[in-house]
Amino acid sequence: MACYIARNYKTRLPTKDLADSVDLHPDYAATLFRKTFGTTLNTLITRHRVAEAQRLLITSNEQIVNIAFASGFDSLSRFNRAFKQTTGTTPRSFRKACQRS
Repeated sequence: MACYIARNYKTRLPTKDLADSVDLHPDYAATLFRKTFGTTLNTLITRHRVAEAQRLLITSNEQIVNIAFASGFDSLSRFNRAFKQTTGTTPRSFRKACQRS
């Protein structure tokens, strides 16, 4: 499931699709994943998306809203909330700090 997430994190990833990728029931797949990795499926998906957004913020001058959607987020507000929760800073502040370095 982790490999499936790593290859498909930019798309919508329902638990059913993740479970189907390993031929398990969605509830059992989610439980097994959490026990094995110590985190939820959604948390791992969000981490992949935020990491992609960080890469794009550093390597491009693309608008933040476009980076949010290119990273797999469905809305700018969800992106901003997830980015700040994961990194402790906003996307704009992250980009500015990286440009100064």
